[in-house]
Amino acid sequence: MESKLIPTLNNMGWMAASIGDPYTQDFIEYSATVAKPVMEIGAAYGVAAASILQSGGRIIVNDLEPYHLQVLYEQTPLHLREKLHILPGSCIDGIDMDDESVSSILCARVFHFFDSATIAKCLENFYRWLVPGGKLFIVADSVFHGMNQEIYPDFLDRKASGHPTPGWVSLKNNPRLEAQENKAEIQRAMPEYFNFIDIETLGSLFNAAGFRIERASYFRPEYYYDVSLWDGREGVGMIGVKALPQFSSV
Repeated sequence: MESKLIPTLNNMGWMAASIGDPYTQDFIEYSATVAKPVMEIGAAYGVAAASILQSGGRIIVNDLEPYHLQVLYEQTPLHLREKLHILPGSCIDGIDMDDESVSSILCARVFHFFDSATIAKCLENFYRWLVPGGKLFIVADSVFHGMNQEIYPDFLDRKASGHPTPGWVSLKNNPRLEAQENKAEIQRAMPEYFNFIDIETLGSLFNAAGFRIERASYFRPEYYYDVSLWDGREGVGMIGVKALPQFSSV
């Protein structure tokens, strides 16, 4: 699987080996227009960071696994390293950032490992760290991911009953996964539980955190293999804008 997806060292799935979704590309393009540094959360080896640095931007790159970031630093050309700041730790409660210190944030292929309460905590942090008017870019595995195809009715039942994380499922004994010849390899590279996210659930969390949703859609990631495919909506992306402060007239 390493031609499209690179396994992480901490068994948290895979990093895309190249830019393979429209929201990461939008983050890169938007980041070229802003004044303050930008940030990539849960970046693994930093697939977006290289593009930011090569275009002259400054970026803070975070990941739970320090060695991922060390690899990124060592592979960054010497003349660009001064614009790269690596920040290991959990984006939930393990890193310190000043309020309103970054212009944009990318959090790609991370939220499908978190339940809704944890996502809400992350969004609270991201909102504080962003400048007013700053943008948050999210990419995650959607409820239409191929692994969810056979158990999609269960998601609908949980959503209808008001479950806070309707897409939270165990992939142990998953029918699609069990049918793969390399299932042992796949299982070694990921945790047991995933949260297959839908736009409505993610949008509610964005709004609760104070973000105005600028764009949201499903898409087919270019880095997915057949086991992950279903109907062209396997990925979900969302862009949120931190509201500008309101000033009362005198």
